[in-house]
Amino acid sequence: MEIIQVLSAPPSGSHGMVLCIGKFDGLHVGHQALLRVARQYADMDQLAVMSFAPHPLWALKSDADFRHSLTPASERRRLLEQHGVARVYEVNFTKEYAQTSPQTFVLEHLASLNLKRVVVGEGFNFGKGAHSTTQELIDLCKEIDVPVTVVPTINVNGRKVSSTDIRRHIQTGRVEAAQGLLGRAYTVTGKVVHGAGVGHELGFPTANLGDIEEYVVPASGVYEGIVEVHNGLPDGNEFWYALISAGYRPTVNGTSYEIEAYLLNYHGDLYGKVISVSFIHRARDEIKFSGIDALKIQMHQDEATSKHRFGIYEI
Repeated sequence: MEIIQVLSAPPSGSHGMVLCIGKFDGLHVGHQALLRVARQYADMDQLAVMSFAPHPLWALKSDADFRHSLTPASERRRLLEQHGVARVYEVNFTKEYAQTSPQTFVLEHLASLNLKRVVVGEGFNFGKGAHSTTQELIDLCKEIDVPVTVVPTINVNGRKVSSTDIRRHIQTGRVEAAQGLLGRAYTVTGKVVHGAGVGHELGFPTANLGDIEEYVVPASGVYEGIVEVHNGLPDGNEFWYALISAGYRPTVNGTSYEIEAYLLNYHGDLYGKVISVSFIHRARDEIKFSGIDALKIQMHQDEATSKHRFGIYEI
């Protein structure tokens, strides 16, 4: 997959493309609908995406709720490639770029890309102030002979699927609700780093996830999920059910938010490896126990409950 960084205007395109346009943070079921429709038109042409980051509300208003991403660039690229995208235009959304007029965006930027079709969602807005609508996009694209397909909104329980709702679900621990809107479990990917070693001392060696600063992170608590270990080997990656601790570790006087995964029945060294931690179910709140012994008892209970839920039985 080809990645093209766009600071102002995209470079001219030589290959015929069907282009989907949007922020694509989370690549949720609404985004996936856009890509499905676009693939129907792509045929022998390339399927391409134009995405915008950081989120406009962070770039323009410094709204802290939108500082972090559901899918930072590397995660978004991986997911887009899985959906058959051949080229991604990653637009660096700045205060300067936000001044781009609708006419410039279509008659100059899009006109240079050799487009066969543009595909957007029903609520798509663009141009300075984001006031221009899909109808204005259709009208402007007629001037460059590019048809526009507008994909109807995907609703769940009568509410439009949105990245904003998904991030709120995650931030409050509702990972099951987030999964329904994402079409997959919410996943955080990073490299395993050395922690304080408390888990190992308790008999529950955990993989401490580093490099997660860009992600929206789940509310503090204990979760059940799946960990993908990226081996980079011809026979593929490994997958393990896991107990996941997310939060501040109050029993051992922790001060920083961390994500730690205890892979059920796993034996091996994960330090330095890249892993993807997927949150399936929130098992309980993060609790400050009376001491290490009480914490250890609870961890054994958590392990037994999770193994039963996942169908893992000792032989």
